[in-house]
Amino acid sequence: MPIKISAELSHICPLDDIRRHAAALERLGYFRVWIPDTLVSPWEAWTAAGIAVQHTNRIQIGVGVMNPYTRHPVVAAQMAATLQHLSGGRMAVSVGKGIGRFLEKAGIEQKDRAVEEYISVLRRLIAGERTSFQGNAFHLDGMRIRVPAPEKPVPVYMAAIGVDSWQSAIEAADGVETIWNDNIMEIRSQVRHVRTLPTAVLMPFSVSRSDFFKDRIVSAADLQDRISILEETGFDEAIVAYGDMADLSEAVLLRTG
Repeated sequence: MPIKISAELSHICPLDDIRRHAAALERLGYFRVWIPDTLVSPWEAWTAAGIAVQHTNRIQIGVGVMNPYTRHPVVAAQMAATLQHLSGGRMAVSVGKGIGRFLEKAGIEQKDRAVEEYISVLRRLIAGERTSFQGNAFHLDGMRIRVPAPEKPVPVYMAAIGVDSWQSAIEAADGVETIWNDNIMEIRSQVRHVRTLPTAVLMPFSVSRSDFFKDRIVSAADLQDRISILEETGFDEAIVAYGDMADLSEAVLLRTG
């Protein structure tokens, strides 16, 4: 299968430009737009996702990477189920352990198995189940959201970098989201025999902004080479994290059509 080419909405995209960026990504044929859940953006991720849903018709919409603490799974399930209905079944979410320093500054204590527990609870809540759960990080007593269960389930990806987190993702999630590094082929080969999941690889790219990611890809040719490597080795989705609209123009030949 040809690799799917997606994009991560630029985390420095102005609030007023989200609709224009989302419409451009759909027009250019990208498979999915991932909305980054980060405090460094001038907007909130789920609001941005709602804007993207309202101004597109075909492109898939993802939100993440969410951490398991600042958005309780009950609230995240309401948001995901609502947008799954409004988008006509185009939503996906991604969950990761979060940035330790940020969580520490926010007074949040990280807990073992929090991501795995979050994914388990989130799935059940989106599906409309009355959910009781007693874990290390989460405790629910007969919780159920009022949003009707979507006809199409919302895929839940798990962010993973090292072997241990990849192994957890293989066991707990519907897909793996990772970032390009020189070891991803080796890591994937170590764990894929357990269970094969869709795997998306994020690659920062900008020819126009020197302040956009220190380790960004700086030419469309290099980006194409890296995507070709991913496709040849069986990865499912390449996520182009771009800086601004000029970068989308540079990457236009990478569209999926």
